[in-house]
Amino acid sequence: MWNQRQAVEIFHLHFLRALGLRVDKQLIALTGGCNLRFFFKSIRYSEDMDLDAHTISVGTLRSNVSRILEAPTFRNGLQVHQLEIVRVSAPKQTETTQRWKITLKQSRAGNELPTKIEFSRRDVIDTTLVEPVDPLVIQSYRLYPVLMRHYTLQAAFSQKIAALALREQIQSRDVFDLKLLLDAGAAQQPLNALTKGHVEAAILNAMAIDYDAFAAQVLAFIEPDYQQFYGQRSAWATLQAQVVASLERLQS
Repeated sequence: MWNQRQAVEIFHLHFLRALGLRVDKQLIALTGGCNLRFFFKSIRYSEDMDLDAHTISVGTLRSNVSRILEAPTFRNGLQVHQLEIVRVSAPKQTETTQRWKITLKQSRAGNELPTKIEFSRRDVIDTTLVEPVDPLVIQSYRLYPVLMRHYTLQAAFSQKIAALALREQIQSRDVFDLKLLLDAGAAQQPLNALTKGHVEAAILNAMAIDYDAFAAQVLAFIEPDYQQFYGQRSAWATLQAQVVASLERLQS
C-alpha cells in the first residue's frame, strides 16, 4: 500500500505520461515542485502539479486533459495501483490559467486525496529540455518510463528565487527547494538581471520563516526516511542559514 503522498505522485506520473502521448512536448513544460522531484531528486512530494503551456489554445488543452482523465485505459492504469478518480472539476479555464481539481481514492484504505493540475500560459517556454523522469522514481512504482519537457536547473533556480521574493504569502517550501538547487550547483552560473533583482527580497523572506511554519507546511511532504531529521529545529535553522548565506553571496 502506498502512502497518501505516493498515491498522488503515482497519479501525477500517470497523467504526465498520458499527456506526453497526446500533446506535442514542445508546447508543455513541467515546473514547480514536481519538476524538482522528478528530475532533480527532491525528497519533497508535491500535493499539486504545475505546468506551463505555449501556443496551445484553451479549448484544445481542455479537450485533451478531459479526454485523458476520462479514458478507460488511463483509469485502468490507476486501478493497478489501487487508485480511482472520484471527482473532477475544471473551475478555472481562462487565457492565462487552466486548472483542474481531482479527488482520488485509495481503493483499500478508502482515503480521498485531493490534487490539482494547473497550466499557466507562457508566450515562450525557454530554458527547457525533454528528458525521462528519474528512473529511480519510475522503478519504485513499477511504472512505464515517462518522457517530459521540463525547466532546467538554472531556470528552476531563477523561478524559486522569484517565488520566494514575490509571493503574497511566504512559503517555507521555497527555502527548502532552494537548498536542493544550490546543492545541485545552481549558483555556479551568473544570474540574469531580473533574478538578481529579486535576491534581496528573497533573503528577507527566507529569514522571516520560523521552524513552526516549516513544520506545518513542508514536513509532512518530505519522504518518511527524512522526516525525523528535519523534525529537529536545528536542521531547519541550519538549512535556512545556508540558503540565506548562499543568496547573500549572489549579491556580491
